[in-house]
Amino acid sequence: MTAGAPATTGPIRDLTEQDLVNLRRTIYLTIMSSVGFEECAHKIMKLDIRQGLEMELCNMLVECCSQERTYLRYYGLLGQRFCVMTKAWQEAFDRAFEEQYAMI
Repeated sequence: MTAGAPATTGPIRDLTEQDLVNLRRTIYLTIMSSVGFEECAHKIMKLDIRQGLEMELCNMLVECCSQERTYLRYYGLLGQRFCVMTKAWQEAFDRAFEEQYAMI
């Protein structure tokens, strides 16, 4: 290989998970900036979260709820709204709660 020749390598892989960090940030900001749970659910549904990333929303919702001093119905109603939409959300919330209770 000569000094002036470009290096031939494979495709560049992003191992920083920046997409996941950006999704979590967007979900958090949406949850915190929305006036009501219906508005928040609508905004989050417009994000069009990819299949397989449902757990991120569930984890964010549980984490936000756990940071509050007292229980806020807002988080419960928001979770309920997603569980009513599809069974995939119900299963994701089931897994999120199983993981959360296993840590306690």
